[in-house]
Amino acid sequence: MLHIYNTLTKKVEEIEPADPGFIRMYTCGPTVYRDAHIGNLRTYMMADWIRRAMVHHGVQVQHVKNITDVGHMRQELVETGGDKMILAALAEGKTVQEIAQLYAGRFHRDEARLNIMDAHVFPWASQHIPEMLSIVGTLLEKGHAYERGGNIYFDVPSFPDYGKLSRNTGADLLEGVRAEADPLKRDPRDFTLWKAAEPGRDVKWDSQWGEGFPGWHIECSAMASKYLGEFFDIHTGGVDNIFPHHEDEIAQSEAAFGAGHVRYWVHAQHLLADGAKMAKSSGNVFLIEELIERGFDPLSFRYLCMTVLYRHRMNFTFTSLKAAEKALTNLRSRVWQWSMEPDTNGHTAEAEEYRRRFWEAVDSDLNLPGALAVTWEMARSNLPGRAKLELMLDFDQMFGLDLHTTPANNEVGEEIVASIRERESLRQQETWETADSVRARLSADGYVVEDALNGSRVRPKTPMERRLDRWGSVSASREVPSRLHEPVQFDFSFVLNAYGYPEDVRRCVDGMLRHSQGHSAEIIVVDSGSTDGTGEMLEEMQRQHGNLRVFHCDHVIGDAASKNIGIKQSLGRHVIIMDGSAEIVGDILGPVAEQLSDPTVGIFGPYGLTTDDMQHFHEEVDRGDADAMQAYCMSFRREAVNTVGLMREVFRFYRNLDIDYCFQFKDKGYRVVADSSLPLVRHEHRQWTELDDNQRDELSRKNFGRFLKRWGNRPDLLITAGAKGFGSQFRH
Repeated sequence: MLHIYNTLTKKVEEIEPADPGFIRMYTCGPTVYRDAHIGNLRTYMMADWIRRAMVHHGVQVQHVKNITDVGHMRQELVETGGDKMILAALAEGKTVQEIAQLYAGRFHRDEARLNIMDAHVFPWASQHIPEMLSIVGTLLEKGHAYERGGNIYFDVPSFPDYGKLSRNTGADLLEGVRAEADPLKRDPRDFTLWKAAEPGRDVKWDSQWGEGFPGWHIECSAMASKYLGEFFDIHTGGVDNIFPHHEDEIAQSEAAFGAGHVRYWVHAQHLLADGAKMAKSSGNVFLIEELIERGFDPLSFRYLCMTVLYRHRMNFTFTSLKAAEKALTNLRSRVWQWSMEPDTNGHTAEAEEYRRRFWEAVDSDLNLPGALAVTWEMARSNLPGRAKLELMLDFDQMFGLDLHTTPANNEVGEEIVASIRERESLRQQETWETADSVRARLSADGYVVEDALNGSRVRPKTPMERRLDRWGSVSASREVPSRLHEPVQFDFSFVLNAYGYPEDVRRCVDGMLRHSQGHSAEIIVVDSGSTDGTGEMLEEMQRQHGNLRVFHCDHVIGDAASKNIGIKQSLGRHVIIMDGSAEIVGDILGPVAEQLSDPTVGIFGPYGLTTDDMQHFHEEVDRGDADAMQAYCMSFRREAVNTVGLMREVFRFYRNLDIDYCFQFKDKGYRVVADSSLPLVRHEHRQWTELDDNQRDELSRKNFGRFLKRWGNRPDLLITAGAKGFGSQFRH
């Protein structure tokens, strides 16, 4: 039987159903006013693997997964949360319920893409208000809750076991209270069960205490008890649910029902992206839809999640996802090859030993990395192909990777099948060179030829294989070697970070090409994970212009990292960083060369900034020394990078990155010089205008904080002496 780590007891325990042969399991489901990201989906896959393991052991599972719909959330989150999709839907006249249905449908679609089995019940929070009100009433009757101003609060001191799940008690508990102080509470640790509706709220319900809406935690107690009973076996969620959500759920449920609530609490650890917590403001929140857009099979993400224990932090990178996709494709190919081998007897004991070791790993705290290691050991063993096939399909009932569903010959056209027959005939005649040419022709047409003992097959290339055929891609700036040690080959290197918007990129590159004629110049464009046709357009431009080089990233790696790729690859004496919103309309190369011939000048460009307090930077420098230069166009000598260094890649968003890099130059004794007469035109900066006000504010504050942390105590670097105290303002 499966053993699992129980957050409640802080140890690995064997799962023993309260009712023999029957497991009741509840999973905290999605909030459907946004898409579930891959970190959320990792948690849902953990629950899916628990369920699959229980089914393997012959246990029947009743699985409930709630839907927290928009009608249940605070209205101000809709109004000020900044989700453009929601705001656009509201502007079109859609109701919050219609928006919830949209996101719920996308959630079910993504779960299906990942082979997550449907829960048996998907209860919606807004459809269970009576059940919530019933529990709130019971808590009031039992003295575990109190009413103040139409609000009902849970009385935490009345429940002595509060904190037993999170071990968050006493002073630590006060630290964990996330909401602002509510003067109506008896104790700051108390939490809301029912909230009085504020004036103007549309989404509300009647209750004996007046119009209002339920607190965030009561929904799970109500729905879990309705469908699974007051006590059930397993409750799953992410570690961020432990406190306060699950802690509060335990308190209100056990206080209301007078007994234990859940026996096994199981939590999945955080998924990081590129080493950082996923956050919209960091630009590293990824959706399954985005992985598909970038050519990945969604089940490659499922495979990747199997390589890390569910209760360990997992660092998602596109490099690791590529490796997972390659491994998944390899396994599928092996399954087909084994299916082509004849049935043989024998090796039963050896096969059963692999089976025993596989399920031993699974049952040991859902150790899928260990189970995967056994799987690959078996795949590379000397077992007959048919024995391997039987084991692999058995293992895949646990993995859920659909290893048996690989396209075969009958899924391609007759012309392709005829080519395979031709190749088989050539191979039988040992005309190997001609047979290889047929394989090469099929590959160029988008097909992979695979050989087995008893024949060959052809399958369409996966989207990722097709993408790699078109162009290679990188997942991080460190994957691109530096050429800064190589001799200068051009007078100028233009560097452009293309973050989408192909029309803007084309306009910018056309300006570079047009106004660098007669000069020795190269253009380096870094396609930062675009999916809007920018990459294809750049490939075509690269074929037309020998001095244009394109680097493709498989995702948005961040502004600093993208620009560092261009800087590292530059071979020009002078490097000119450009932004896609800027257009060169005349000769800028002459002035750049002239200004940078002065060894005291580190950075030169048209849009100089000045400040006297490091709080507010103003574009007021028409000509002469500046405190910083905006990266619509900024130039420097390539050789200076060896002294100054590359850009700091903590700046994933462009705001204040240019100022930070200028201060790196100033720290080494260089000047920043501006000349606003340079012939450039600035167009709409879509990287900024496509954001809503909340996103702009958050991104700017975070980047300004990074800048101040490093340079806030260096007023000596400013043109004007005597900086006056540093606050939280930032450049607009």
